[in-house]
Amino acid sequence: MRDQLGTSSGTVTTLDGGEKVEVVAKRTRWVQVRVEDGRTGWVHSRFLAPQKVLDDFRRLGSEAAGLPSQGTATLRRVANLHLEPSTNADIFYQLAESDKMDVLAHRIIERDERLITSAATNGDTEAAEVAIKAHEDWFLVRAAAGKTGWLRENFLDISPPIEIARYNEGLRIRAWFELYREQHGNEVHPWYLWATIRPRPGLPFDFDEIRVFVWNPNKSRYETSYRERKLIGFYPIEVRSVETPSGPAPAFSLQVEDPSGKRYTKSYIMTGRLVRPAS
Repeated sequence: MRDQLGTSSGTVTTLDGGEKVEVVAKRTRWVQVRVEDGRTGWVHSRFLAPQKVLDDFRRLGSEAAGLPSQGTATLRRVANLHLEPSTNADIFYQLAESDKMDVLAHRIIERDERLITSAATNGDTEAAEVAIKAHEDWFLVRAAAGKTGWLRENFLDISPPIEIARYNEGLRIRAWFELYREQHGNEVHPWYLWATIRPRPGLPFDFDEIRVFVWNPNKSRYETSYRERKLIGFYPIEVRSVETPSGPAPAFSLQVEDPSGKRYTKSYIMTGRLVRPAS
């Protein structure tokens, strides 16, 4: 909050996100406000939002509170969280570059684009506009302090540890989980599950392949324990530990769709380092 109009004026105080202010006066792009202790100052209008917008974001956060994380992601650059998966939707929270967040849900949005083409007629080149449909992938994310909202996929990297991320083979990682923590002397090597998808926007499912990685202590590297392709998979993927006659075992389940379009739960359990369907 500044003492006069303009970014070069002095700072009266710093306001926190969600702090209530009283509007005193308005100018082009600037608003004079009064804070709780009675001080007044000027704030750029882009930093203010109606109470309803904050209430809507808090409602979104409450509705998403029960959704299980599908893995941690890292923000590529500064970005605003949107109330809906649309660049025209209300914004309130802003995240900084490299902020961490949990991925909760995925949605595909169709938008109109205009493609400029050229055609030669009697030796002359003419430009023409063609209307096409394009698709965007958006993710519902939850950042620190419960800040929840929608981000386009190109703003984030779903980021498992580099020891396994290097095996992505050009696929987009859509979810990742730690299945088990294996102890070798003083070292701990987790086992991982991830879900990936072909690098093509707008595919009508969340993932199409899963892969399980376990640590090979003899070769000191991660290796593939299980891989399944050609899935039509959807969030949420759920990971748990189940009791077996041999003791606790890692297990997980997927939501998948069969060729008729029917969705069902597909469950797996690990026996040693091997993955098998759960009965």
